[in-house]
Amino acid sequence: MIRHLDKYLAPIDEVFFSYQGEGIYAGIPQIFVRFSGCNLRCNYCDTPNSLKINSGSKCFTTQALFEYITDIYNQNKDKFYGNKPSVSFTGGEPLIYTDFILELMQKYLKNKFSSYIETNGSLPQQIKKIYNYCDVVSMDIKFKSACGKDLFKEHKKFLEISQKKVFVKTVIAKDTEEKEFVKAVNTISKVSDKIPLIIQPASFDNITNQKVLKFYSIATKKIKNIRILPQLHKLWKMR
Repeated sequence: MIRHLDKYLAPIDEVFFSYQGEGIYAGIPQIFVRFSGCNLRCNYCDTPNSLKINSGSKCFTTQALFEYITDIYNQNKDKFYGNKPSVSFTGGEPLIYTDFILELMQKYLKNKFSSYIETNGSLPQQIKKIYNYCDVVSMDIKFKSACGKDLFKEHKKFLEISQKKVFVKTVIAKDTEEKEFVKAVNTISKVSDKIPLIIQPASFDNITNQKVLKFYSIATKKIKNIRILPQLHKLWKMR
C-alpha cells in the first residue's frame, strides 16, 4: 500500500546524472529522478529498493526538487553538449505522484528541461493529466506472467492517450508466454502500428534469446518499428 502524502510532496529514492540505458533514446545524457513506491511487483524488477517508501527515501517539495535537479545539471552541463537537458522521471512508478510532477513541470521545468516519463503503463488517467507537458513517454507493457495482473485494458487506454509521444518496451523473460506477447502486439497495433516497440531480453540465456528472436518475427507482421535492445547501463556497469 502506498502511503498517502500531500500532493505537492513526494518521496524520492535518488536523483542523479547518467545516460539512458533503455529504449529508443538509449545513450542520451539525462538527470534521473527515481520516485519511491510502486503499484506493481514484477518478478524481474531491477530496482527493488524503490518499490516501497522506506527510510532511505527523502520527501521533496517541487521547489526543492527543481533546485536539486538544477544543481546536478550545473555540475554536468558540459555533458549535454548545449542541448536542452532531459529529466527522466522513473521509479518505482512516477505516475503515482502525478499532481506533484504536474506542478513541477508547469511551475519549474517548462522551457528549461525536457521531460521523459518511464512508466508501467497501468495508470492511464494519470498520464492524461500531464501528457501535454511530457516530451517522451516510455511505457512498459507488463505481462501477467511477470506481475500477476492482466493489464491490457489499462495499457490500451494508456496508448490511446499517449500514442503521439510514446514508445513501448516489453521485457522478455524465460517464463514470458507467447500468447501474452501476441496480445501485446495486437494491443499496440490496434492503436497505431507506428508506435515503436522495444523487445528487451531480461537475460542472455539460450532460452530467452530464442524466444526474443521468435517474438521479433511475430511483431514484424503488425508493427513497423521494432528493435531488440538489452539494458545498456548494465553492460556499461552504470546505474
